[in-house]
Amino acid sequence: MNVFKFTLLLCLINLGQTFAQSIYQGPQPEALFTTASDKAFLADFRTKFKADFDTTSQYAKLRTSGLDAWEMSLFDARKTQSAYYKSYPKASELSEGFKQYVEACIRWNYWHLLLAYPILRGNAQTAQSSLMSLPSVMVEDLAALKVNDESALSAEPYQDFLFFYVTYFNSKARNFAKYTSTDIQNSLTDKATFARQHLTGKPYQYTLARLLVENCDKTPPSSVRAVFAILSATPNAVGYVSVVKARCGEVMAKKDEPVVAADAQKKTIDPKAFSFANQNGEPVTLDEYKGKVVYLDVWASWCGPCRAEFPYSKQLQERLSKKQKEQVVFLYLSIDDTEEVWKKALATLQLQGEQGLSKGGWKSKTVKYFGIQSIPRYILINKNGQVADADAKRPSMTDAILQDIIKLLGE
Repeated sequence: MNVFKFTLLLCLINLGQTFAQSIYQGPQPEALFTTASDKAFLADFRTKFKADFDTTSQYAKLRTSGLDAWEMSLFDARKTQSAYYKSYPKASELSEGFKQYVEACIRWNYWHLLLAYPILRGNAQTAQSSLMSLPSVMVEDLAALKVNDESALSAEPYQDFLFFYVTYFNSKARNFAKYTSTDIQNSLTDKATFARQHLTGKPYQYTLARLLVENCDKTPPSSVRAVFAILSATPNAVGYVSVVKARCGEVMAKKDEPVVAADAQKKTIDPKAFSFANQNGEPVTLDEYKGKVVYLDVWASWCGPCRAEFPYSKQLQERLSKKQKEQVVFLYLSIDDTEEVWKKALATLQLQGEQGLSKGGWKSKTVKYFGIQSIPRYILINKNGQVADADAKRPSMTDAILQDIIKLLGE
């Protein structure tokens, strides 16, 4: 097998991850492999597991998967890959460098795709003010792993892991609140600071470059220049400096645009209109969801029957097709008395959909507006913003409510 064909196979093992590799400036993986068995195994592994390492399809899949199902699929994939690797007939003939590479690909592809789940889904849900927190049981094993592993840096899944590791855990340090237009200037520098605190050497250097390339068009030029200066001061940074300059040079040459004061950005709401507060405390009206079907779930943290329905709500969402999901809003509207109690419940429940608060319990605006006498209460609103069913079926009546929603989609 000639070098070109071997290198092609190497790239195809991680099809869709060439963006990460285009930033990486270290030794290429093929330089580590010396035996014919290395190349034969790579060809076999690529044929069998190409889809598992195709980030384009994996990222599309995670956007329509429930979290538990997604983690289970990653766990099963890793288990199958490991079993194949360990039982390979000529395993004893594989070079040590190659075995380290394969093990890194298997290990870090799992963690990369798990941490990508809340980031990519949260970024796609622009109306939400916070990201999802992964249950602690899902990430506890990460603490036992060597996260700063220079020997794994040639493996593209590890490169992707570093980016999502810093992004996710920096978000956790902010209680998963998204950056707003008034604090976006801190986004890149916060992540760079987190990287400095948890990474060293070449993984740290790669991560700074990756953060710059991925974020320089989303943050103020002054922040980009500040992090670029940090990267430039790291040892032997010429290659990374060149890559970042090519991608972010024009941004760094610009001046920061003035930040609009938060008060000036606040929306004014007709006092006669029904409204509620989102997770940033900003007013929202149902008119903002016109053009989509809204399945409104009125609940409270102290309501046991409300919480019992949430797993069914998740199942209901999973039964919608990708196209249908784009036209349906699952709106969870709490009538808790305080924002603190509400947000504490949200952190625990991890509800997938739009979130709102209408404080006041049975005296809340929502209760009065819809004439609610008990919760949970479900309301279907059509694409024109009109109440189609003021006492809609519960999520646990999955087949029936699914048909009601689909019917409204077809109107």
